[in-house]
Amino acid sequence: MKKGKIFFISGPSGVGKGTLINALRENHTEFEFPPSCTTRDPRPGEINGKTYFFITKDEFEQKIKNNEFLEYACVHGKNFYGTLKAPLLDPIKNGKIVIREFDVQGFEQARERLPKETFVSIFLKPAESVAQLVERIKERAPISDEDLQERIISMENELKKSEIYDYTIISKEGKIERLIADAEKIIKEESLKS
Repeated sequence: MKKGKIFFISGPSGVGKGTLINALRENHTEFEFPPSCTTRDPRPGEINGKTYFFITKDEFEQKIKNNEFLEYACVHGKNFYGTLKAPLLDPIKNGKIVIREFDVQGFEQARERLPKETFVSIFLKPAESVAQLVERIKERAPISDEDLQERIISMENELKKSEIYDYTIISKEGKIERLIADAEKIIKEESLKS
């Protein structure tokens, strides 16, 4: 049986990761989109088990003890986020394509723990400046000045790490169809190599 592959998608806040993943989910019902776990509260419209597995800090800590995570981190100094191993690795044994959004910190951990042949990494790089990305984030939902400053620092750090990824796609505001097409082309070509 043909082996599947995991496609990790990263990039700074506001670059279009969520929009791309939603489009892939709509266009490719055969792909798997396992959510990660978080201890943060759900935002409006987010669904437990689909957007994230929303769990308590105690549950999260128990999963750490049980070695169930591929990676985990405390993000912006507040909430824990983590990727469970089984929902990523089980589908690729059955020849499935797995799509997973990852922050750079999480990807750095995952790439050390997974065999290289099991995954491909894609970084979405904004065509716009950090200032324009900040405007996009502010339009999305209310955000405190403190949170915004933390996001800006994260963005700058993430952009410096783009070279550790297999592919970089330039994300230009208003050109979402181009972004989707570029990602689908990479996924198709890499899947054929499996």
